[in-house]
Amino acid sequence: MKILIDAHMVGERESGNERYVLNLVRALQALDLPAEFLVAVTDPSAFDGVMTVTDRWRFVRVSSSPWRRLFVELPRLARQEKSSVLHVTYAGPLSCSCPVVSTVHDVSYQAHPEWFSWRDRVVLRCGVGATLARGASVFTVSEYSKAEICRHYRLPAERIHVTLEAADPRFRVLPPNAARRDRLVELGVRFPYVLAVGNLQPRKNLIRLVESFVRVRQGCSVPHQLVLAGKAQWRESELFEVIRRAGLEKDVLLTGYVTDDELVSLYNAADVFVYPSLYEGFGLPVLEAMACGVPVVTSRTTSIPEVAGDAAVLVEPSSTEELSAALGRVLVDRAWNQELRAKGLRHAAIFSWEQTARLTWDGYCRVAAGGRS
Repeated sequence: MKILIDAHMVGERESGNERYVLNLVRALQALDLPAEFLVAVTDPSAFDGVMTVTDRWRFVRVSSSPWRRLFVELPRLARQEKSSVLHVTYAGPLSCSCPVVSTVHDVSYQAHPEWFSWRDRVVLRCGVGATLARGASVFTVSEYSKAEICRHYRLPAERIHVTLEAADPRFRVLPPNAARRDRLVELGVRFPYVLAVGNLQPRKNLIRLVESFVRVRQGCSVPHQLVLAGKAQWRESELFEVIRRAGLEKDVLLTGYVTDDELVSLYNAADVFVYPSLYEGFGLPVLEAMACGVPVVTSRTTSIPEVAGDAAVLVEPSSTEELSAALGRVLVDRAWNQELRAKGLRHAAIFSWEQTARLTWDGYCRVAAGGRS
């Protein structure tokens, strides 16, 4: 078999999509499978340390233009290389000489279109809808997302295969002298701090987190800073205005995009990680934080309970009262804090990219052998 994987997003700071493809490629290559893999990239250097070029693993170049990539380059590569399967994320070509499988992490753009710009709504709805209608198979990352894809696109459940994600191996507990606190200080971090990770967009529920943080500071008199790590996106100015009105410019740090090394250090040095998202297909930062030994407070909605299990504090994300109460308790109750750290480490270890890769490989084989699966 010859598998063509669209990895154009690697190096483009696309957060979850990028991390998924990087870890999947690394895990697939480690399995030493009986197939040839072509990884379509805009910049091969983005895979440094992840993939080794061999006689069965090589890069092919594609444009950063989505239109050129989807309508010209990927179909041409699939035809020229006689690919057995093309694997894309979300949207793929309208026509292709081989079966197309798509990974769809979530369909939040369908469930909550108000969280997306007009352009993103149109591109996602049209592109993903056409891909799933014509595609051979769909991968997704949780049972919740599988149910949502079935509901919004009316696909039969047997065409959708769940391949859970895992924390990247670099997310781990660091020795105290390896946490790079000096680099965190350069970012503007003040110790101690509460950490949240995610792009600044409405579904991450960061405005309610800021409001809850205000309540915790008032009720518990904790000295913590709130650190929000993630790049600005749709409607981020609303968050900036809430911070300004609350007079928290010195107590809430917006780091912008951070590197993986910086993120590992941020997790390790945090007193608590908070992820109050309103909608997730998986919620990978929850596992990343647990793997770094940080107690986690997160939402009890959508896919997150599947990911967090009983190793995190689950709250109703629309409730400022619940969120602030949970956050305050984790900060002041040191015994509970330590219990959550231990639970999180054990729980994160259950998830494995090797298992994700094996399930994905099984999907490739089914599709290559019989078309739709």
